[in-house]
Amino acid sequence: MLNRQVEKYSVSELQAGMIVAELMTSEDGKAILGAGTVLTDNRIRLLQQWGVDRVSVLLPQSRPETAPETPWSFDREAFNAYYKDTVDLVKTAFKSISLFREVPVARMQELANEKIDPLVDAPGVMNHLLMIRHTDDYTFEHSVNVAVLSGVIGKWMGLKGQNLRDLIFAGLMHDIGKSQVPPEILNKPGKLSAEEMDIMKRHTIQGYYLLKEVPRTPLVIMWSVLQHHERMDGSGYPLHLRGSNIHEFARIISVADVYDAMTSDRVYRRRTTPYHVVEALFRQMFNVLDPVVCSKFLYHVKDFMTGNIVMLSDGRQAEIVHPGAFPAGLPLVKTTDGQFINLEQKRDITIYGLISA
Repeated sequence: MLNRQVEKYSVSELQAGMIVAELMTSEDGKAILGAGTVLTDNRIRLLQQWGVDRVSVLLPQSRPETAPETPWSFDREAFNAYYKDTVDLVKTAFKSISLFREVPVARMQELANEKIDPLVDAPGVMNHLLMIRHTDDYTFEHSVNVAVLSGVIGKWMGLKGQNLRDLIFAGLMHDIGKSQVPPEILNKPGKLSAEEMDIMKRHTIQGYYLLKEVPRTPLVIMWSVLQHHERMDGSGYPLHLRGSNIHEFARIISVADVYDAMTSDRVYRRRTTPYHVVEALFRQMFNVLDPVVCSKFLYHVKDFMTGNIVMLSDGRQAEIVHPGAFPAGLPLVKTTDGQFINLEQKRDITIYGLISA
């Protein structure tokens, strides 16, 4: 991991690409920007509007010439290139599993440590993932995304060291059983029939048994793969487990899985905006998904929304000025014609799509 230092800058000295080192709040205590947010010209202007004087900025130190390339650059293009390379490696590994029914656990663990870990630590990773242009490799991109999101959530929940590494690895492997699902079902551009859905649901059990065949595979990884579709109220599958009977890692991966699935484009539907996904997660956090994991996720994820540019349902573009006063609250936006709209109060206008993050 790259060593970095913290320096304080006046708002007038800030530049696009700098990284916020700690949570920024307004005078009345409202969160404005979260730690790890990459500054843009829009966000710097918002800090001026909120009357912020100085900002703690996290800057990377110079790294040795021989260090491997990592996505610590402020450049989104560099992040995307690193991400694509990682997805390609995962794709190659998954295709091998599909052909030979053997999981190269050691190689996949190495891939998680060397390629996924840096993505988890990359500043602005939540916004970077939202702006990825998805390809036909959804299954592999989703595996990478869930690994990254699980790692980010795990860090927010205080996990460290081997526990965090195991969680990231479990996130990467969570859909390994889909390597055994017929491609015509896995990639079907439409709703699955009841019979096809039953076959799809078997991927949790198939993934578990694929890993069980590999000596010394950690039990926590197998449990996470088996249980990531279980739900707190017993409505999930394959075992209909409830509450604390579901492993903590599986409960974290479930939230990452739902968030990424809903914010990704699929052949049969457009992706949902992160603001609507936040509402959906809030509705499920008291019975379906783990409330502790959801509350931690919702508390932090909204920090990344300030400064995002969105398309409103009335056709106007707007900037997120404040993400909302409570976890499922809708944001305050400023349209290109200068109008401020509190979407929590004005429910006849909604966010139609995300333009930039």
